[in-house]
Amino acid sequence: MKQTNMRQMPKRISFGVLLLLIAIFCTNLTTNAQVTIGSGEPSATGALLQLKDKDNIIDGTANASKGLALPRVNLSQKNQLFPMFLKDSSNPTSGPSDDYAANKTGIDQMHTGLIVYNLVEDDDKELCMGLNQWDGEKWNCFESKLGNAVVEIGNCDSLTFAGIYQNNVSLNASNYMTIPLHVTKAGAYNIITMPDPSNGYYFTASGVFLTTGYYYLSIPGAGTPTNHTVGTAGDLIKITFNGKQLTTCDPLRINVEDSSVKPVYNMSCSATKVRGVYELNKPLDPDANYIEVTLNVTAPYGATYSIETNTVDGIYFKGSGLLSTASQTVKLQGYGTPTSVENKVMTITSNSSSNASTCKATVVVSYPTKSVFAFGYYENTAGYLGQPGSGLRKMMDASVNFGNTENSTVKIVPYSANQTFYPYNVVSGGAAYNTATVKSYLDTKPDIVITGFDLDPLDKATMASNLVDYLKKGGVLIFVCERQAMVKAFFEALYPGYTITADWTTTNVMSLNFVNDDVVNGPFGDIRGLLWGNDSYGASGAQGLPDDDDIVIISKNNSGTPMILKHKRYNLLFISEGGFAANFNGTTGSGAGGSASTYPLAIDASFKPTTRTGWTGGNVENARLMANALAWAIKQAQFNGINTP
Repeated sequence: MKQTNMRQMPKRISFGVLLLLIAIFCTNLTTNAQVTIGSGEPSATGALLQLKDKDNIIDGTANASKGLALPRVNLSQKNQLFPMFLKDSSNPTSGPSDDYAANKTGIDQMHTGLIVYNLVEDDDKELCMGLNQWDGEKWNCFESKLGNAVVEIGNCDSLTFAGIYQNNVSLNASNYMTIPLHVTKAGAYNIITMPDPSNGYYFTASGVFLTTGYYYLSIPGAGTPTNHTVGTAGDLIKITFNGKQLTTCDPLRINVEDSSVKPVYNMSCSATKVRGVYELNKPLDPDANYIEVTLNVTAPYGATYSIETNTVDGIYFKGSGLLSTASQTVKLQGYGTPTSVENKVMTITSNSSSNASTCKATVVVSYPTKSVFAFGYYENTAGYLGQPGSGLRKMMDASVNFGNTENSTVKIVPYSANQTFYPYNVVSGGAAYNTATVKSYLDTKPDIVITGFDLDPLDKATMASNLVDYLKKGGVLIFVCERQAMVKAFFEALYPGYTITADWTTTNVMSLNFVNDDVVNGPFGDIRGLLWGNDSYGASGAQGLPDDDDIVIISKNNSGTPMILKHKRYNLLFISEGGFAANFNGTTGSGAGGSASTYPLAIDASFKPTTRTGWTGGNVENARLMANALAWAIKQAQFNGINTP
């Protein structure tokens, strides 16, 4: 007998009903083009499809108690409609379907506006978890966020851990990590750096990189090391960036010292040395700019020294390490950028448990290059004007005297390896007597002006007025002149209302006074009480000067007339002998290539200023006085000159 399966009938009926509902729904779509699901009300006027389950809601209040469940997918490529058009939708590596491979552009555009809920967060592929929409070319995250940053570690040599680490001693502000990062994708970051296995301390930072580029991060340390690592390779350090390990610079280690071993040592202040060259606005190189400190260590060894300076004008020095021998020289590496050229006196302090005394070290910053204008009638083998090849110029251009090396007596950035001052303009012959020509050079505001033999222009008053005007504007003038009328005109222009007499002197040597002045007691030596030589026995001192505290008399003749003087208010050094800096054709040696009464400026084989021997009346110190004078001139030009800001 035929049996009826009653259980199957409801399914057939239900399926039929479903088809009927779909037909009605489609008819309604065609007719009205607007649909409301969940309520019998028509949809909002501007909506094709509206979902709600509450009636009579016409304002902006809640009209539903449930939401829209979108399809959840695993997106795998930013610019591909995957998994929708994969050969195997469950295998992201299966590649595009044949239809998608052949018609990608059209299919991409056709699916503009497609919305899914992505279950994958992949920073490297720029895919975010959550709602994503397809814009015809790529997937876009609905959330207004940058996502996570993507980085690479830069130079591993720049990845450092600062400070001293000791067991049972909490980390402080001196304990930090510096890491160079190349950000290839902007976004949020969270960095955690810690020992593996854990040892009680770590470094962590979080934030947002708003742009790609190169960054140096300083990440503070925290916590307290539990165990020291003496006798081991140190704690193995692991870096995690947004949950992923950065291994480029592995292995990284930190040595944790035994805090029970105390540092006991003394610093030898007399042995402290500053190394390197320091320039204005040039960052210090820790490997080249450092201070050497000698330590006298008391056993037992193995403790950690920590020595540092204060910060002066943008720079400081610090160093740390193990105490290992009875006498130990250590380096305090320099950091920062000098913000001025003043000498910087650094105070050095240590963590010695037995001695709290400090040491001092002076850092000298090189002066910027200075310009010189020299003029006088004779530009010959005597080198009065410091022209190239002359003894004066060799002394000025020698880096051992004026240069930017650790051993330079006066630190100044040279124009080139063979020339210190720039420009160094020389005007000689008739042009040196042309007041308009000289004034045109003075108007360029050279840092230093030097006159030399001979200075005897026809219009002495105008020449004197121009020089005094340059002085009063802040210029530095080394006024070397033996012409009586020119000396008179100059000082009467400097001191209006005074009558000056030029005192002609033929004495072959004169003494340098015991005065506290850097021209006679400067970087090239203390020559007070010694002699200077009168080239060919002719010099013109200045009588009738005011009794002025601004005048420092460096040397007088037998009549008491000032023969060399310096002015305190103006940058003036007056030397009454036109041939004061004469040297025969750049000759080296104590004889300067001259007789017993000519060429008093002597330089040695290294072009250092030296004593001129064999001079009638005694050895003379013209070279060292001139070198000291140039050092003074550079200093004045820097701090109180015509071009000083």
